[in-house]
Amino acid sequence: MNTETTRTQIMQHAQRLVQERGYNGFSYRDISALIGIKTSSIHYYFPQKEDLLLAVVQQYHARWQAAVQAIDTSLSADAKLRAYVEMHRQTFCNTERICLAAALAAELASLPTDVRRAIQDIYGANEEWLAQVLEQGVREGSLCVPGDVGTAARSMFAALQGSLVTARLFNNSNRIKDLLQAVLTLRE
Repeated sequence: MNTETTRTQIMQHAQRLVQERGYNGFSYRDISALIGIKTSSIHYYFPQKEDLLLAVVQQYHARWQAAVQAIDTSLSADAKLRAYVEMHRQTFCNTERICLAAALAAELASLPTDVRRAIQDIYGANEEWLAQVLEQGVREGSLCVPGDVGTAARSMFAALQGSLVTARLFNNSNRIKDLLQAVLTLRE
């Protein structure tokens, strides 16, 4: 088996398992069973589970950042918000997964310091992007943001993460659409 393919498979399965079960809900044995390799092979690529987790989080952040940056910058702010929320809905709804950052944030006490920082970076990047979009919306008049845009962006990201969790809990993707509807009705 190609070593890069093996490493990629390990990371893909680890990400899915974290998103479905949490960090403490899987072991190298689970991954080895899924791929059909020995656990010692996983240790070759990732000596400790923390090494695997950090690599998964960093890769996830890079992919997610690229997806967010791919949202057309010429769109109005409300259209950008629709695209952003839709991206979340398409990625997570009708799956057993939630956002990797949200899954790990719930287990913060058991995470290594480097992983905590990486999760904070994911949250910070999303909140910063949302703040820029909200500022644009205020300028162009497509959104009404009561109060500080930074606070609104943090609240919106927290609400989005929560809506993903409840969408999974109730197997109802409309919970994510409800969030978008609530935000867009704040327009004047």
